[in-house]
Amino acid sequence: MKKIAAILAFLISFTIFAVLVISTPSSVLYLLNWGEYISQDLVKQFEKEYSCQVIEEDVTSSEARYQKILSGATAYDVAIPGDYTVEQLYKEGYLKKRDVTNQDYPYLSAYQSAFQSSLSSLRDDYDVKREYYRPYFWGSYSLLYSTRKEGREKAVKEEGFSTLYDRSLLPQGAKVGRYDTSRWIVASYLLSKEKNPNLVDLSTGSEEGNLSSSLQEEIVSALKKEQFDEFGNDQLKRDVASGSLDLAFVQSGDFFDALYLSLSQSDEDVSFNLFVPPTTAAFFDSMVIPTTSQNEKLANAFIDFRRNPANAFVNAKAIGYSPTLKGVSALYKESAEKGEDYYKDGKKEVKRSDFLSSYPYYLDPLYQTKTVYRLKPKDNSYLTTCETIFNHLA
Repeated sequence: MKKIAAILAFLISFTIFAVLVISTPSSVLYLLNWGEYISQDLVKQFEKEYSCQVIEEDVTSSEARYQKILSGATAYDVAIPGDYTVEQLYKEGYLKKRDVTNQDYPYLSAYQSAFQSSLSSLRDDYDVKREYYRPYFWGSYSLLYSTRKEGREKAVKEEGFSTLYDRSLLPQGAKVGRYDTSRWIVASYLLSKEKNPNLVDLSTGSEEGNLSSSLQEEIVSALKKEQFDEFGNDQLKRDVASGSLDLAFVQSGDFFDALYLSLSQSDEDVSFNLFVPPTTAAFFDSMVIPTTSQNEKLANAFIDFRRNPANAFVNAKAIGYSPTLKGVSALYKESAEKGEDYYKDGKKEVKRSDFLSSYPYYLDPLYQTKTVYRLKPKDNSYLTTCETIFNHLA
């Protein structure tokens, strides 16, 4: 009898749970994100304020995020893809318009004028109506390098992205790493030649269609010649910071994340830095509402919550990537003028004013750049070719 009673109790509890889940879909928000890309304290605050649960899934590339949204296997309410993926999703009809006129979401309405001027210039030719996306963080494609050994910094600053594909430009024994994102591999090669990273044929200068056979062969040959020492993602910045890797192609926010981690986890002086070559590409990731969303009201509330400059300031301090909002930049400068700390513990103290003066490209990732490109959306045949190129390294 006790066993039967226990089974009945379980069935009743399960039924009640199932009814609650099915009947209250607005209590759960499904977020598709990058790893280590959101303040978990702010997530908890949002869950408390809106009596909901945020279920987050992380993937390591915009291409993977695109495929997950298209599959429809999970009803994502909010996603944070890169700019060219947002453009592709928008053109193919996979995004919902944000509720920018609803007075319940005051931070959604300022979608035309809330963002930093250099970011706004980058968006001038962006083929997505601004009601459909909210820039989240932004930055530039850069070189993260170790300063532990003599000659690394000089080579990187003189030769830029060329150091990725010509090991002779670096001191002997230098170890080089790359993100395992196939699109970035192709882009980094073109940038190493100071070319538009969207080109598909160097002889014609075309940006349309698939990569030409000659360019494919050229990239594969360069990759095989250099034999990169490490392919990865978030581990790259940690390995440069620790000195086990000398150089890596990254996004600028990786440096700031690694900087804070190094200050908090190591007693050693910071022995790595970032260089943004004069010819580079910039990016901005955006919060969007996919058409898969079943909780559009909660999705709008989540994006509005994140656009509150006070919350965005907290998020930027936690993550390290460059803030997109003018209001957050103003809060950074205000806190620096007040003498507040960027980092402080029992042994180390870094003032926010010193941080901003040492790293002006934090608030402006395009600081002192001359030619800046933005990766454009490409069709599946192009992306498949990028994967084929990457597979030559396996």
